Amino acid sequence: MIDAKRLSLTATDCNSDLQEYDVLLQRSVSYFRGLYLSAILENKGLQVINSFETAQTCGNKLLTTLALTKANIPTPKTLVSFAEDSALESLNDVGYPAVIKPLVGSWGRLVSLINDEIVATSVIEHKEMLGPLHKIHYIQEKVPSNRDIRAFVIGDDVVAAMYRKANGGDWRTNIARGGTAKICEITPEIKELSLKAAKVVGGGILGVDLLEDKEGLVVNEINHTVEFKGLMETTFVEIPELILDYIIEHAKD
Repeated sequence: MIDAKRLSLTATDCNSDLQEYDVLLQRSVSYFRGLYLSAILENKGLQVINSFETAQTCGNKLLTTLALTKANIPTPKTLVSFAEDSALESLNDVGYPAVIKPLVGSWGRLVSLINDEIVATSVIEHKEMLGPLHKIHYIQEKVPSNRDIRAFVIGDDVVAAMYRKANGGDWRTNIARGGTAKICEITPEIKELSLKAAKVVGGGILGVDLLEDKEGLVVNEINHTVEFKGLMETTFVEIPELILDYIIEHAKD
């Protein structure tokens, strides 16, 4: 294990630092630390899983939405606004309830369920004060389901899947926020859609989050540094072993 916080890499030398490794598994919980660390290492010719390109796309909800849309993969209706007034107009277009998300973030932090214009005005005003990235308002329709599906993709296979349901009065399904999990059968639809979504963002080791819309499944988000403790406890799939097998195969290549 290499602690990213202890690393000091030479950005101006493509042939030094960690050259003794064949492949590196990126598991930094910090999006920006992991992203730029991967960029430096790949510039030195090292193989990083997941790649910089995959991390950059998956770590930004707007870039994920654009990639999915370009590939004709179903995803919740999303509008992006760049000022308070246009954000309120976008919310009226999407309809209430709606969801506002930060472009970068995990564990459901700063994700807001907006039920009416009074709440919308307050949340948008607050976001405008948080900094430049929060002035880009990512507004999404609320899919009418009280659960989602987390499908775990490794390479060309969906190795496990679970339903996640909100708990304790929260509407967010994240296990880290107290959501409960139940095993989910990997249906042909789940497998096909998850693998297609994973391929669009570059593939690797990914968590694909699906929502059950009235017209079928839609891809909500894709996680590039995906956690799997809750998934293992629910499905009993030995995910670390499967990840290591995948890494070893890439090291041999």
